Amino acid sequence: MEQLTQNLKDGHMQLLEVPFPALGRGQVLVRNHYSLISAGTEGKTVKDARLGYIGKARARKEEVKKVIQTAKVIGLRETYRLVMNKLDAPNALGYSCSGEVIAVADDVQEFAIGDRVACGGSTAVHAEVVVVPVNLCVKLGDATPLKEAAFTTVGAIALQGVRQADLKLGESCAVIGLGLVGQITLQLLQASGVK
Repeated sequence: MEQLTQNLKDGHMQLLEVPFPALGRGQVLVRNHYSLISAGTEGKTVKDARLGYIGKARARKEEVKKVIQTAKVIGLRETYRLVMNKLDAPNALGYSCSGEVIAVADDVQEFAIGDRVACGGSTAVHAEVVVVPVNLCVKLGDATPLKEAAFTTVGAIALQGVRQADLKLGESCAVIGLGLVGQITLQLLQASGVK
């Protein structure tokens, strides 16, 4: 099966032939029909991967802190080896998709083969088939187009921002940044009576 990957060391992107993901406890196997490309989140990942080492460090300060902490625990040489292996390994892109369940783990009761679902998280990647934990998968109604359902994760991110803002009917709000998440946030705010 094919999967879109990027090498974090040099930014090279390619479709790789990879094995089917293994189905584990609490998971469903989904044949992707659509996977959403997030220009903001994924665009930054792609752009950062194409930077030099210093540029990568500047763009990913939290990861640099983790590397420093790791070096303190296991030493500089071993940390360097781990970082280089991570940068050289193919990195799957994507985090929001929709498709059809093709297998379920023995302990999964809420999904069945043939269910139409939307999936999110780090395993809901741009690939022909993905394996997703049940808590990051939602069953779709028959009338929901799979193409639109691929936006579910991004919509959930926008909705969480609106919930956190705790705005009331008639209040005013400014949305800074009208990328994909910003556009959905704006629509949710308007639908809930926020100016």
